[in-house]
Amino acid sequence: MLRAFNAGISGMNTNQTKLDVTSGNIANSSTVAYKSESVNNSDSFSETISDATGSSKNLGGTNAKQITLGTQVSSISTNIQKGSLNPTGRNLDCAIDGEGQYFIVATGPTMFSEQDCVKVDSNNHSITTVPTGVAISYTRDGSFQLDSEGNLLTSDGHRVLGYSMMGRNQIASGANDYADAVSISRAQGESTANIGAGSSVIEESGENITSIDQANSLVIGRASAATTGAASSYIAEGDVAFVNYDDNDLRADSSNLHSLKIPDSVRKFYKGTDGKVYVKSVKVKNFSVGTDGTITASLDDNTTAALGQIAMATFKNPEGLTKSGSNLLDVSANSGEAIIRYGAAKDPQSKNANEAAYKNSIKSKDNSAGFSDIKGGCLEESNVDLAKEFTNMIIATRGFQASSKVISTGDEILQTLVNLVK
Repeated sequence: MLRAFNAGISGMNTNQTKLDVTSGNIANSSTVAYKSESVNNSDSFSETISDATGSSKNLGGTNAKQITLGTQVSSISTNIQKGSLNPTGRNLDCAIDGEGQYFIVATGPTMFSEQDCVKVDSNNHSITTVPTGVAISYTRDGSFQLDSEGNLLTSDGHRVLGYSMMGRNQIASGANDYADAVSISRAQGESTANIGAGSSVIEESGENITSIDQANSLVIGRASAATTGAASSYIAEGDVAFVNYDDNDLRADSSNLHSLKIPDSVRKFYKGTDGKVYVKSVKVKNFSVGTDGTITASLDDNTTAALGQIAMATFKNPEGLTKSGSNLLDVSANSGEAIIRYGAAKDPQSKNANEAAYKNSIKSKDNSAGFSDIKGGCLEESNVDLAKEFTNMIIATRGFQASSKVISTGDEILQTLVNLVK
């Protein structure tokens, strides 16, 4: 009789767990990008009354006599199937049009400088170094927003990580070859830019800031302590330098994950008719997110700037990620390490051997074909199937009632036995 009690109790426990999971799914049926869960049961250990016997000359073999002592929860699985995409028309909303892929977000200080950002091995597509005080998580919730400084955040304040953009913004005259004086600027990082020997960088107001030559080249990204010369006097850390989206050689810096920012204006260098190099701030009119995650901005001077690229990651076992609340997921011992998407890159224009080698290098590392598009102006809905969940709720409720009936029936039998003694 005790076996029946134990079996009934285990049945009630497993069906209670099924009800708990089902109620959680129903409660999150409207949660952005929520992935439904399901309970899988297995039988508990069995008590052997008699062992199996083999056949003999006179008798055939007999099977073992076993009584299963109940059931247990073997696993709680996550359904990573993509939910429906819901157009919102909001340019900060993003949805991943595929399964098992995630945005990369973090808590901690802003990471504008290459000395203080997350380092990525672009050959193995893995994160190698995370700055002190930075904690990385993953999410499919693309309901992004901006803070007062223009930093791109999740709805609960996590910083959205991505790549700086690089491109050739020609300043020096005659810069038609890869080896000539061209500006390889990064919108959200750092890069050396040779303006040209003897050139001067002048604020648009006319104030001469500094004289730059090729021996003291200009860093025109987000400046840090590593900048050379007086670069920090016109590009401060957190500023965004202009990178032309229409540049044929536009590409992302796949080795560094930065905090992304959508500024009010970008700092733009150009060469005037007098041969001098000028720098000015150009207002951002509007912005959008492309299918590869590239953030582009239309500027007041009718040019288009590439501000950065939203990074993505996938895992060998996405179901193994640990839920930590607020639509965030963390790496677990069974998920595998994050596999980072290689940054976007246009086909470099092969003008000489150096650049041809760079082009081949990009192709050998690029794993972006295995990642899905990002849909701007959309959010992913929960993949909860309410009809299925209500059915599961009925099944679990009936299973719970049946298991409790086993206990009450066992109690009646025990009561009968007690009455026989009387």
